[in-house]
Amino acid sequence: MQRRHSSNTEGMPSDRSRSQTLGSESSLDEGGVFDCLKPDSPASPQQIFSGLVGVPSGSVSSAQFQAAGLVLGSPPDVFLQMTSSTREDGGTHCSEGGTFLPRTSSLLQQATTAAASDRHASREEAQEDPSTPAPALSELKAVVTWLQRGFPFILILLAKVCFQHKLGIAVAVGLASTFTYANSTFRHQVSLREERSVFVALWIIIFLAGNIVYVYYTFSQEELHNSLIFARPNLNSYDFFDLIWVVGITDFVLKFITIGLKCFVLFLPKILLAFKSRGKFYLLLEELSQLFRALVPIQLWYKYIVGEDPSNSYFLGAMLIIIYSICKSFDICGRVSAIRKALVMLCSSQSYGVRAGSQQCSEAGDICAICQADFRDPVLLLCQHVFCEECLCLWFDRERTCPLCRSTITESLRCWKDGTTSAHFQIY
Repeated sequence: MQRRHSSNTEGMPSDRSRSQTLGSESSLDEGGVFDCLKPDSPASPQQIFSGLVGVPSGSVSSAQFQAAGLVLGSPPDVFLQMTSSTREDGGTHCSEGGTFLPRTSSLLQQATTAAASDRHASREEAQEDPSTPAPALSELKAVVTWLQRGFPFILILLAKVCFQHKLGIAVAVGLASTFTYANSTFRHQVSLREERSVFVALWIIIFLAGNIVYVYYTFSQEELHNSLIFARPNLNSYDFFDLIWVVGITDFVLKFITIGLKCFVLFLPKILLAFKSRGKFYLLLEELSQLFRALVPIQLWYKYIVGEDPSNSYFLGAMLIIIYSICKSFDICGRVSAIRKALVMLCSSQSYGVRAGSQQCSEAGDICAICQADFRDPVLLLCQHVFCEECLCLWFDRERTCPLCRSTITESLRCWKDGTTSAHFQIY
């Protein structure tokens, strides 16, 4: 008995080594699993293994530990022991009298560390996972997906609408192409000045007049020409697409008439009207045309807003008519003001500089940098560059800076003085 007692005493770890072992275990307790093993908090097996991943707290009982040969000590000497039958199988890893089991303790430490690391990793993934889309991005992706799936159906509807209004679309494309060709050709003839071709201008007038007659003859039953005199066309119904079609045709016809009137100004010889003053007439014609184009669709839109039977929606129609009238009045007032400015510019003489002397012309090389010819009525700008007066008038009809140094000479850009007609579609 004495010998056995001494052997057990030798196999027992000292108090210092035991405290070091418990201290190392407590330092590895990141998840708080071993908090229940402290002397001031006696715990049950369910509390000890509650922090382990995959171990339900209700499935751990003392009977399982006793069946497995594991016994829990009492504080303050809390450590795992084995019975005598188990000690014989434990080899060097177990001893009598409550020998500490480093293998079992290391397994507990590994499980605790793994549980803590899993919780930390899951927390970081929930906070910093870039693959998780934001709510707005998710909604945008859903919309894009819906559009991709519904794109064939959208194409089918578009094809159906185009087929139903194929005649109106074809007429609109033809009128737009005609206007683009006539506008660019006339602007080019204006830039040529003395070298302009009267036959080209005459061809533009005949070409535009032919288009107008062809459109009105083709749709003679609808009486579309009534819109030009603020009368009602002969339409079966005033739905939205028919109204847009009538307003568009009328707007293109007025543009053609404007280009024709400008061609008559282009016909005039230099003796009757100097080239430097023609830009003012082009500007005045364009402003008058835009005002008339803004007035023509008013009666059509009034008819559409009120409806076929005004008694059904009298209050709503009256409110919409008032709003439309207010917006339209502001538009018309702006266009009237533009016409007034054009008339003032027509009646006044525009001066861009002073007359240049012979010495200043000789310093400039006696050649105009714009027309590359000898100076005719040379003008000295504020930037001390000399040009022909007609060349400057033509240049400042499109630009507002010096042709050489690009210094600003005029404060505002005068549009439409180069013969260009506005391509803006006056829809309302």
